[in-house]
Amino acid sequence: MMERPMSRFMNDTNSIMGLTLSQIGLFLATGILLTAVFFLVFSSDWQRTAEIRSFASSFSHLVEDIDSSFFEKTTRFQFPSKNYAYTVKLSTGYIVISAKGFWDTDLFVTERFLIQPWLRSSYQNWTTGEDLHEYLNITCGHCGKKDDSIPTINFTQLYQEQNTTISLFALYPLEILIREPVFLEKVSIFYDGEKKHDFLLVYQLI
Repeated sequence: MMERPMSRFMNDTNSIMGLTLSQIGLFLATGILLTAVFFLVFSSDWQRTAEIRSFASSFSHLVEDIDSSFFEKTTRFQFPSKNYAYTVKLSTGYIVISAKGFWDTDLFVTERFLIQPWLRSSYQNWTTGEDLHEYLNITCGHCGKKDDSIPTINFTQLYQEQNTTISLFALYPLEILIREPVFLEKVSIFYDGEKKHDFLLVYQLI
């Protein structure tokens, strides 16, 4: 009986099995490598997000702490330097911190303020609490301290100025320079005799 030409190849399965095992090994190695890469990327992005969330939370809690103090107080806050770039933007309602992920993905966290700070920038007519007292003394002849209160009409104008600032920074959040400290200051303004209103100022001295 004549042997079929292809029978000897069909009976020899060693070469086919060897090729199959090689392919399986290659697939497994590739799968393990891809898993390791994705784990590294996910772990890196997760850690970076956790870090910027911690920055936002720390700042937000400090805003609450300064606001709840019973006396005027100024505190300095420094955002930490990292081996990656990140941005911090403030409105009177939120702090938003963003950074780039491992593969240029956008990472960002938002923390809401329970109270509304009064953001001040260097291009405005006053910045610090002492600047505010001097500004009031120039504009209405009284500095707004306990022994030199301002008239009610001037306080109303000041309060309206704060509301205007709130609207401004709601549309155009204030970008913080990471390398420079941020100051949080609680300042008391006295008006109409012994009435008092506390403002929480947030600014950078640049």
